[in-house]
Amino acid sequence: MGNLPKVLACAENEHGPIVYLDFEYAQPTEAETAVWNQVSAILEEAHGILAELQSYNGAGQEIREAIQNPGDLQLQEKAWNAVCPLVAKLKRFYEFSLRLENALRSLLEALTSPPYAPMQHLEREQALAKQFAEILHFTLSFDELKMTNPAIQNDFSYYRRTISRNRLNNQQLEAENEVNNEMANRMSLFYAEATPMLKTLSNATTKFVSENKTLPIEDTTDCLSTMACVCRVMLETPEYRCRFTNTDTMLFCMRVMVGVIILYDHVHPVGAFAKTSKIDMKGCIKVLKEQPSNSVEGLLNALRYTTRHLNDDSTSKQIRALLQ
Repeated sequence: MGNLPKVLACAENEHGPIVYLDFEYAQPTEAETAVWNQVSAILEEAHGILAELQSYNGAGQEIREAIQNPGDLQLQEKAWNAVCPLVAKLKRFYEFSLRLENALRSLLEALTSPPYAPMQHLEREQALAKQFAEILHFTLSFDELKMTNPAIQNDFSYYRRTISRNRLNNQQLEAENEVNNEMANRMSLFYAEATPMLKTLSNATTKFVSENKTLPIEDTTDCLSTMACVCRVMLETPEYRCRFTNTDTMLFCMRVMVGVIILYDHVHPVGAFAKTSKIDMKGCIKVLKEQPSNSVEGLLNALRYTTRHLNDDSTSKQIRALLQ
């Protein structure tokens, strides 16, 4: 990495470790290469998935015309032909979420394995920490796009209604070969979530903890809280922010911080908002609120509506007020 700044420098202050993790230039060491290559292949797909979702316009016009003119077979066929390729695209998104789940599992195994502490892992496996951050960045980006695009649910609902209607009439449509009833049921559960990718990662992290009985849950939650601290300190420390060479790194860092907070809140027994939490929630929310509202409102909403413990009695009124 030449004369780049040391990727992870650490000291202590009253808010926890002062750290700098290079989200822009971290490269894998030989020990990281196997996992890095596996995850890298999946992350390469992620860019295309976001681009496809961003340009997803839906078949609203065709569906409306078909519903308003139920006896017009030409309009029914036109709507069906418009919806089928969109549902095939939604299937690809869903199948990608399963591959992303496997990638997350591989990274969690690498970043929580004994005998190293979370901060040591970040120091040793900088490139894998960067990939973990990239998965979270993709996840929140995907879910923000999905939440603001009602066409996804509308298209899929129309597809399922049409298949059900034709099944009642003993007709099988060719599209069912690609998205059969079982697949449609799984996809329906996925897209019914306000934040489907985040739900996938939360479930995957919880499953990782429950299946690794010999690994203390703190190894996983400490990994998440340490990453949240890394992001917060980088965002609130001017000498770290000035190292960012890409203008998008600020938003990347904020998304990653929010993503690990939500995962922590889903996995930790008392969550991220309790006084005993290892995440400085006041500091994290304050950092977000200091940014232009148009760039962080989606992230604040993610904390408001996709965490599990915000409304617990153990959450202070001050934190609730900050998120109002």
